[in-house]
Amino acid sequence: MNHHERAVLQTLHDAGIRLTVDGDRLKYTAPAGALTPELRAALIEIKPTVLYEYHERAGILEYDARMPRDKAESQAAEILTGGTV
Repeated sequence: MNHHERAVLQTLHDAGIRLTVDGDRLKYTAPAGALTPELRAALIEIKPTVLYEYHERAGILEYDARMPRDKAESQAAEILTGGTV
């Protein structure tokens, strides 16, 4: 994940926008008006990378650290966003 993608995730987090992953879908919850057109465009732009990184990290934690999948996914989310992905 590059600097721009991390900056977008930080901006989303700071705006109170929470990301979740459901299979290959990236979902969000946001306070009213928080997801501006510019942030929506940035989120769409980084979506493939966020999904890839999330699944990659969860898989590594599951197999290398021998974590249950749900815990591995939770840890992957924490690593990527400092919260829930």
